[in-house]
Order: sequence, then C-alpha cells, then structure tokens
Amino acid sequence: MPSLTLSVCIVTYERAEFLQRCLDALAAAPESIDEIVVVDASRVASSPESGGIPLRYVHAPELAGHMTRSRNRGLLSVRGEVIAFLDDDVTVRGGWGPALLRGFKDSGADATVGRTCNGLPGEEEYPREIGRLLTDGSLTDGFAALRREPCEVDHGIGANMAFTREVLCELGGFRDDYPGTALREDTDIFLRVKQLGGRSVFLPDAIVDHRPAPHVKGARFDTRYKLYGRRNHFVLLARYEGWRSRRLRSWIVGQFRGVRRVTGLRRRLERLAVVAVGLAFGAGAALRQARWNPTPARRSGRAAERLRRALSDPNRSAVSP
Repeated sequence: MPSLTLSVCIVTYERAEFLQRCLDALAAAPESIDEIVVVDASRVASSPESGGIPLRYVHAPELAGHMTRSRNRGLLSVRGEVIAFLDDDVTVRGGWGPALLRGFKDSGADATVGRTCNGLPGEEEYPREIGRLLTDGSLTDGFAALRREPCEVDHGIGANMAFTREVLCELGGFRDDYPGTALREDTDIFLRVKQLGGRSVFLPDAIVDHRPAPHVKGARFDTRYKLYGRRNHFVLLARYEGWRSRRLRSWIVGQFRGVRRVTGLRRRLERLAVVAVGLAFGAGAALRQARWNPTPARRSGRAAERLRRALSDPNRSAVSP
C-alpha cells in the first residue's frame, strides 16, 4: 500500500506561546508529517515557526470564538489524505505521526482518536470501554488509558483526532453550531461518521500530552461551561437519534437524579438551577436544530458544498513535494 500523506491542522486564539510549544514538539518529531495548517483567530497575526515542516498560516480574526468554523477554514487549505486536528495546548510524543498513519492502514478506519494524556494520577487505568455512547445518553472517555491494542470507539476527543479526507468530504466538514465552549463538536463528528457506516478507532500509540491552557473567556468547568455543556449534549442526542430518542429521555432523567446525589442544600439548589437552565437552553436549541427523526450526517448548504469542492479537488488531494 502506498504511503499516506498527513496534514496537521491546529486552530488557535490568543495563545501564541502555547501554539509555538505545540509546533516545536511537531518539529522535534516530524516523521510522516507532510504539512501543518494553522488557523489563528487572534487579533494580531503572529509568525509561528515549524522547524522546516511546510506551514500554511491563516490569520482569520473574524473567527474569534468559533473553533469549529476555524476547523472548517483549515479544511479549505489541507492537502493530505489523512487530516489530523491537534489542540494548540498539546505536545506530540515521538512517533506520533507514524503511529497515526499505521493505525489508519492497519484498521481501515475512517476516523481515529489518539491517546491524550493529561498528567493526572491513575488516568492510564480506565475500567470502562473507551469512547462509547451509552444507552443512558452519557459518554465514556478514557482517552488517556494505556491499552496494548487499538479498539473501536463511538466518539473521540478534539485535542488529538484524525479523519480520512474522503469521510470529511462526504460529511461536508464540521457542524459549526455548538456554541460557547464548543463542547460536543468533536463527539458530533464522530457520531456522524458512525451514521455513515464508518469506523472510528482509538490508537494507543499516537500519543499527545495535553496541558490545558487558560481560557480566553471564562474558565474550564465554570457555570458557563456547565450550561453550554448541557445545552450542547441535549442537541447532540436529539440530532443523533431524533427527538424520540430513548437515550435523550434517559439522559434528562439522569441529570435530575444527579441533583439528589449532591450534599448540602445550597450546593443542591445551585446544581438544580444549572441543570434546569441548561436543559431548557438545550431544548430550545434542539427545537431549531433537530427533528423527530435523526438529522442526516451529511451537512447541506453553501458552506458544506464549498468544503466538498475543496476536499475533492484533485489539485489539493496530495501534498506538493
């Protein structure tokens, strides 16, 4: 089988120091990486260095606060047959690129998620199945788990995920309407791959270290994060199986049951408020964005068709020597 070409796409916003650290790690482990595309929504353009790996830098300040739109902008420039997305606050370990391409070749997968380590004690031990959508509508993670062999998953993590060019073309790119923290935009695209009949695989040898950078607006796990998290999860389930989804109903019930497990009256009331507002927020969004039956995996509209044209362009189907 001929070698696959690999494009790495990184979206960033006001984190030039973290971006350069990410690029330095790629430059230190350049094997199999054919090009890097950076989409920077910062107010002021920067001059990142990639250590000799061909770099396309796209300055798009109009995309500030819209991570998935930045991902789609990057898809207009990539040329590889495999397209990997990295967060700007990760660093790849040696052998990341070869392990990624080997995983695609060996498994025939349409999408992959690599091992993403957060430096947390015990995270390499995970007793549940990795990356599964459960019958109660919740998700398992475990993307830092140490496994000997690749395994099939339902969804992945945006910090270290990759797709074939063909499947991204068929999907029409990412759905760009998961607002706020953009939580679940990565889950969404993996579930859409599954809707098409495609396969997603966890690759334990394609490893990155994830050291979350500070958010430009708000903080991780603050009230805003929790509200948008519930809103976006509601929309995700409603789209995947439609409004009649049993998973959606089970998940809603589970959210209220979780309130009862909180100790202390004040904390319980705070949790109840976040759940109620988040679910109402999600229900309102789902009325506009979902339907009774599952939403088709393939995006429609001018933006999606523009992406399809770019991804199917034979002049952009291979990295220039």
